[in-house]
Amino acid sequence: MWSVRRRLAIAVAIGVVAAGAATGGIVLLSNHHAPGVFALSSPAPATAAPLVGTWKVGSPSEAGYRAREKFINQPSTTEAVARTSSVSGGLRIKTEGGSYVATSIDVKVDLGSLVSQDRYATYQAFQRDFFIRRIYLETSTYPVAEFKADSASVLQDLTPGPVDLEVPGTLSAHGVTKKVTAKLRVQVTGDELEVVGSINIDMRDFKVDPPDISFTKAEPGVVIEYHLFLSRV
Repeated sequence: MWSVRRRLAIAVAIGVVAAGAATGGIVLLSNHHAPGVFALSSPAPATAAPLVGTWKVGSPSEAGYRAREKFINQPSTTEAVARTSSVSGGLRIKTEGGSYVATSIDVKVDLGSLVSQDRYATYQAFQRDFFIRRIYLETSTYPVAEFKADSASVLQDLTPGPVDLEVPGTLSAHGVTKKVTAKLRVQVTGDELEVVGSINIDMRDFKVDPPDISFTKAEPGVVIEYHLFLSRV
């Protein structure tokens, strides 16, 4: 059940959106542009140095979400995409039995800094960010999402890659921690580790109601996606 405070916030926000709609006009589906999924860059020559050591997430790493939604003035669903560069964390790499093993995997994302990347001709994507951050993710109370995994093994040479992995771990968001599986691709790019991948979730598992407000309705399935660059510490 939503609290009185949340209901009041929604009522005020809907009033703001309605005012914008009065002057915003009709948005055509052809005006919607969502970025594609993250992809590895063309690998630079890898260094000859061993990968054993501690690695830290750094710039220009990004993470975010991808979901389907239906705006009230659209004939079909479109893709909502939001991202942030406020990503931190890292991992350690050791060798074990001829393989690389990543341990102490920990990645954190600042949910309060998520910004829509799909663009409409009017206000709607911007208004979505307000609702998602303040009312649904409640980022003032739950500001961070965190993925943690004990270990992941690479059973082949990682230099330069890419190597495809499935890493079981936990995702903590909105005060809930659930077991998840991260699908990722890893390669060595210059002297960095580069990682792209995704985690599929149902937002209801994290006590987040699928957004259903005056101007848009979202589906419960969400793809969490990330593009990480890690440097040796």
